[in-house]
Amino acid sequence: RAEIELTAAGGKLPTWELANIEGKPIRRTDADGTVHLSWSWEEIPEAPPDLPPPPPLLTTPYLAYSNHPDWGSLAAWYQRHVAPRLLASRQVVETAHRLTDGLKTRDEKIAALYRFVTDKIRYVALEFGEHRFRPFSADWVLRHRMGDCKDKAALLVSLLGTLKIPARMVLIRTADQGPVAVKMGLLSDFNHAIAYLPDEDRYLDGTATGHDPTRPPGPDQGAWSIVIDGPSSAPRTTPLVGSGEGRRTVKIAVPRGGRTATLSVTLHATGDAADRVRGAFAGSVDRQRFSRWLQRLFPSASLTADPSTSLNPGQDPATIKLVASVPVAVLASAPGLRAYPGRLALTGSLAPVARRTTPLEIPERPDLHWSLEVDLGRPPAPLPEDVHLDGPNGRLDLRFEATATGYTVTGDLHLEAGLVPAASYGALHDFLVRVDRELARRMEAPTEATR
Repeated sequence: RAEIELTAAGGKLPTWELANIEGKPIRRTDADGTVHLSWSWEEIPEAPPDLPPPPPLLTTPYLAYSNHPDWGSLAAWYQRHVAPRLLASRQVVETAHRLTDGLKTRDEKIAALYRFVTDKIRYVALEFGEHRFRPFSADWVLRHRMGDCKDKAALLVSLLGTLKIPARMVLIRTADQGPVAVKMGLLSDFNHAIAYLPDEDRYLDGTATGHDPTRPPGPDQGAWSIVIDGPSSAPRTTPLVGSGEGRRTVKIAVPRGGRTATLSVTLHATGDAADRVRGAFAGSVDRQRFSRWLQRLFPSASLTADPSTSLNPGQDPATIKLVASVPVAVLASAPGLRAYPGRLALTGSLAPVARRTTPLEIPERPDLHWSLEVDLGRPPAPLPEDVHLDGPNGRLDLRFEATATGYTVTGDLHLEAGLVPAASYGALHDFLVRVDRELARRMEAPTEATR
């Protein structure tokens, strides 16, 4: 049994709506005018067992209520509430000009302020009382060098405003949380705050440490949001502009009569893919760290030169070039080389079961592009036919080309972010199974006998 009650003094009931459950309230009014609405249910549906879990507000029964059900009214109230916190103090003004002194273009200035907020202001969540939704002042955040998402957004808006670059605070429900069921104005819809530059039509996430400012991180794309811009504000879904791409080139060759293959691996990444590359190596130049990463792909590989890298925080692309050697016998002992020179398990991470009863949110992911160039020292065995898979929420292209002394595999993988209805999930699962199978396809490896 479940019960819930909504009480309003003086009969001033907020606008309310039940989501994902039906029920009529019993109304009771006290002598002093206090109104009580109460609901009760003998049985509440069990939470769906689907994994990954569905977007919570599309399946969880709940009561939503708001004193500002109109989005414009809610945004105007919030704007009045936070406006004093966005005022630029002398310290904020001096900091903005110091960080951008000597920079000529508007984009350079935006990037400088963005990198300062993301990299120099430590993320600390202090969500007590009204600070659950109201930021500390920009001056306080700057002096203490810390704050949470809304504090960082407020500081960024204040710094940009000092340079006459219009910016607005944005309340956002990150894409991993999925859409909402109730469309009235609700602060509780949102779990994050970022900034929006209307002249550039660009979103900036002050918590995305080391991220390039030209596009927002994946969780901020395809997300329910509202730009705080007075009574005309309206909710919107942030655009899907792509979360970057990861490019990988692997070359394997065996000198005539040699027992050791030369191995070259080049990574070129932008957006979220660049963040992951930088995060994996954390700016390290330690050869052992790169060796361990390489050996997960090619056991017994050994670097023969120092890594060549460009892993500057907030500056895309992130690049790595590794040159190594690997015993031919090790390559020959494996079942073969993978058509995708890496490790992906899309089915296991996105759609691990064949069927589900609720929608699934597919996150924005970087596109992947790769090539595998193998020198066998002779023409290859017959190669597979090219592969083109075009399924729900994605596509895969694999091309196989023979050369005089080996072969080349090139591939492109794109997954489309968005909500997948339960009725379409089976087709998505089957598509991802086929993609995983093709990526794991084994290709001919060099052997000592091929030379």
